[in-house]
Amino acid sequence: MRKITKTIRKAWLNGERKTVNNTTTDGDSVWLHGNKIIEVRYRNEVWATLAGWNTPTTKERLNGITGGHFQTIKYEPYFNGDPIQDNEWIKVGYKMGEFVL
Repeated sequence: MRKITKTIRKAWLNGERKTVNNTTTDGDSVWLHGNKIIEVRYRNEVWATLAGWNTPTTKERLNGITGGHFQTIKYEPYFNGDPIQDNEWIKVGYKMGEFVL
């Protein structure tokens, strides 16, 4: 996991505001290059999206922060082995203190 991702993940989990280079969090959501890629909804549900950018950096941020498994197979995006759209919001778990379950 990249240092930027670790720093943003820690701030996000602690509900803090933080910006490191191209990644920002307000404690509830995370943005990469100005595109929202993670948000907390409803009862601490964590939702994530590639925001139309199926790139190594976007996947690294999503996987590092949420613990999910976004990947590309034959140029197509997948989450936990299932095909997805690159602009689709996916429920990846729950934000519970220091962990995303």
